[in-house]
Amino acid sequence: MTTQLPLFSPGPPPDTEFAGVYDVPQAVRYIYGSRLAHEIYRVDSKKLIRWIRNGVASPSLARLPTNRMVITFEDLVSLRVIAALRAANVNFRAIYSAEEWLRRKTDASRPFATEIVWTEGSGIFIELHERLISASKYGQLAMDVMREYLVPVHGLTFKNRLASTWEPSDGVLLDPMVQFGAPCVKGTRVPTRSIWGMIEAGDSPRWVAESYRLSEEEVEAAIAWENGIAA
Repeated sequence: MTTQLPLFSPGPPPDTEFAGVYDVPQAVRYIYGSRLAHEIYRVDSKKLIRWIRNGVASPSLARLPTNRMVITFEDLVSLRVIAALRAANVNFRAIYSAEEWLRRKTDASRPFATEIVWTEGSGIFIELHERLISASKYGQLAMDVMREYLVPVHGLTFKNRLASTWEPSDGVLLDPMVQFGAPCVKGTRVPTRSIWGMIEAGDSPRWVAESYRLSEEEVEAAIAWENGIAA
């Protein structure tokens, strides 16, 4: 079955360049802590660093020492999509071919953050000028009949064709413009980590909910997320 992997247009607005920043261990936890974790290729810090060194995120990251790597929101989502491609059994030869072609075609520093992308398990496809193109075969036309097998990957929202938020778990949202992109209770500026810290200190979910003017369901969703990424 062909799986749709929605990505986004190149280049965030200038005022978002440093909004939403993560270190490598955080990126690993968020990628594999999502509700679609069963569909995501298992990654660890070493594997993620290797992908970055091989240039499939921002080229500027590949040249940085590991202890200075700061992953932006766009890089985080791009790396998550690469993990989804690997989970769909797309090999790195196809990923590198698609990356090279997309970078040349879009002039984007994050080539896996430029278009709506699909995979059927061996190749990577984009829609360009209403035609289905094989990005992993340097722009070769693909059969339109493949569209009927497309299945969306949920969790991303878009603004002006740029991924603006990611909901990795029900009720939890990463917005690069809110709390530096930290996971927050959806629709609020309350970090899930703050809620988890109060629960760990012995406060009841009801007390935490009242303190932040949240529902107990929102508090439970935040706790479930934090427990998941701590596992």
